[in-house]
Amino acid sequence: MNTQDLSERYHHGKILKDYIVKNNLNRKGGMNRLALALHMSRQGVYALYKQEVIKHYNRQAIIEYFDLPDDFFPDPDQKEDEYNLMFREYVNAKMKIEQLEDDLDKARARYTTRLIMDSLVYDPENEERHNVHVIMQPNTENYVHHYFDRLYLDRLSKMTIPNLQGAFAFEVGDIGMTEVGGLPGSLALSNHLIEFYEDIGENIPYIVVYHSLKYGSGICCRHVSYFRRKFRLFSPNKSINDMELSQFEVEQIWEVKQFLELPQEQYRKFLEAGMQDDFR
Repeated sequence: MNTQDLSERYHHGKILKDYIVKNNLNRKGGMNRLALALHMSRQGVYALYKQEVIKHYNRQAIIEYFDLPDDFFPDPDQKEDEYNLMFREYVNAKMKIEQLEDDLDKARARYTTRLIMDSLVYDPENEERHNVHVIMQPNTENYVHHYFDRLYLDRLSKMTIPNLQGAFAFEVGDIGMTEVGGLPGSLALSNHLIEFYEDIGENIPYIVVYHSLKYGSGICCRHVSYFRRKFRLFSPNKSINDMELSQFEVEQIWEVKQFLELPQEQYRKFLEAGMQDDFR
């Protein structure tokens, strides 16, 4: 691998000077003879050392005088090509770093969420026996921007669901699944936060928490396909349009364990409590 600085690798004057010094061609009148062959003074030859691109006729004269290969002086266009290649490599490396940072942040957030889920299951001080956190539609924006914050998660409303411990319940109004129908108070419940997206299965409803330039911030319930850090979110209800999201835009994916429709009275209760859970 050539580690020479790019500005020197394609600098004609530097290439000429290095060749002359390395081969001791600047001794015993060598510079005078070169100057004569180029029809210039010794000072003129030294001035070539500073030229990034030596004029074509001077390059040809030097190549003929020293019997050098025709490509001794790199074509100036090669420098631009090399720059473009290096810039692409830089951009790719920068994207990989950003991907790793995003993956690390979300892994930390999953760890925090799992601590909360475990506390709902195992906490001996949980006198109320609540085992499910509830995120209502008015809290969607707050959840998307604070789902990694334990203080925020601890303040969420809670409820008890038999036979489902350490879970989260999301009200998703555009659910598009026949089990619920997208009515107010329709909840999708899960205690399975997806760690590896390659494990996403077919014909399984998932809760997707996303933050996208195109779609904004939201929580929806869809079937999901994943390929090369891209997600397609789709519904059996064909009246609901598919969504295409990058892995950067997807914050969380939960596998739905069950659906639940809250009675109107309980729905109003959680809706009011959700207003109080507003997090600034």
